[in-house]
Amino acid sequence: MDEPKVWWKCSNCGYTLQAAQPPEVCPSCGEKCIFVDATCYTPECGGPGNIDPQIASKR
Repeated sequence: MDEPKVWWKCSNCGYTLQAAQPPEVCPSCGEKCIFVDATCYTPECGGPGNIDPQIASKR
């Protein structure tokens, strides 16, 4: 069974990507950043598989 894909957002540049685990280095800014789980887990924001708009809009 495949691991569920999660939306990850770079805390440095805001780049988002979908993967089972966040990368060691951000593909966008090239830095070793903290990645925040930006996946939606409630029906109000579209449910699993979507990006939570409240997290995605924060920088």
